Amino acid sequence: MQDFFLFIIYSGITLNLLLILLVINRFKKQFSNQILAFILVCLLVLFLTYASSYIQSDTISTLILPFGAIIYMALGPLLLNYVQAIYGKITIQKVIKDLIPFFIGLLTFTLPSYIFKIPTNEQGFNYSTLIYIIPFLGSIYFIYCLYNCYRTLKKYRTTLKKNYSFTKNIDLKWFSIWVNGLIALLIIDMICGGILIAYPSLQLVLFINLLYLTGLIWYMGYYGLNQSQVFLTTQEVEKTETKLYSQSPTLIQSDEFLDLEKKLKELFENRQLFKQQNLTLRETADALEISDKKLSNFINQHLKTSFYDYVNSYRIQNFKESIRKGDSNQLTLLAIAFDSGFNSKATFNRVFKNSEGITPLQYKKSIEKGIIASNESI
Repeated sequence: MQDFFLFIIYSGITLNLLLILLVINRFKKQFSNQILAFILVCLLVLFLTYASSYIQSDTISTLILPFGAIIYMALGPLLLNYVQAIYGKITIQKVIKDLIPFFIGLLTFTLPSYIFKIPTNEQGFNYSTLIYIIPFLGSIYFIYCLYNCYRTLKKYRTTLKKNYSFTKNIDLKWFSIWVNGLIALLIIDMICGGILIAYPSLQLVLFINLLYLTGLIWYMGYYGLNQSQVFLTTQEVEKTETKLYSQSPTLIQSDEFLDLEKKLKELFENRQLFKQQNLTLRETADALEISDKKLSNFINQHLKTSFYDYVNSYRIQNFKESIRKGDSNQLTLLAIAFDSGFNSKATFNRVFKNSEGITPLQYKKSIEKGIIASNESI
């Protein structure tokens, strides 16, 4: 059994180091990859902290445990800045500012542990007052950062729908799942810690953390390496929250409003721009020869919708028209959906169900039975 534990431990360490090297190789592409590399380093420290009792090396325990006690203070702000780096521009100064609690922990706990050799028990765990206070404060700060991650993701998703006609692979849904996984890890960590305090001989419970953390590391590395940056500025995000709906409806004059509405309809109805799967607000604005800010104001204030919903409404109409024409006799529903501009089966099904109240297959069957065909027109 001990050999199996060591195999899992060294496999997890190797996986983490490999992911770090792959991310470092992409440093030049975007700042978010640099932050991701540091996140993976934090996870490696956390992994080694859990693994120290199995490796049974005093040297590793002495080096790692003082860092492991404060690592949540670095992991939390790095996660938050990673999201912000994906969706906009952040500075190294901001990252350093958010890491101040970690640096305080480094100066008040980790370095003194090395210099003054704070006593530890026979398993290598420090049971002084600090060893309880520092991890507790780190966990509180970590939870605070995860909460802000949720808020930030929600804010950016609102902005995405005002700038993109698609959200697949750019909405960081995988990251939300990963944040939930980290919350679960924290809970598991607290439970295992409580068990160890009550029953110090049950070191086996730490193996649960190791297995779980190995899965999270793989998940984060895999999706993080394939994450593309989304070009949203901080100003656009702030406008979404505070300014967008408070601007005067006379921002675009009535004559200009009618002219823009006519051009936009021509662009979508005649040129069928909506069939471009990765269509963005900026590309649409360029086709209309206006600024993306002006087009965004027009769609949100005058049409009372988002760019995402506006484009997908045309895609749904095109899909329904194709079904009524009998295109489904030669093509699959998914092929028709892709031809209409959708680039994801899951997105298509969700958008169609939200718009029509039924699934695409149910709609097709209704058309075949003549139940709703007579009530619709293009």
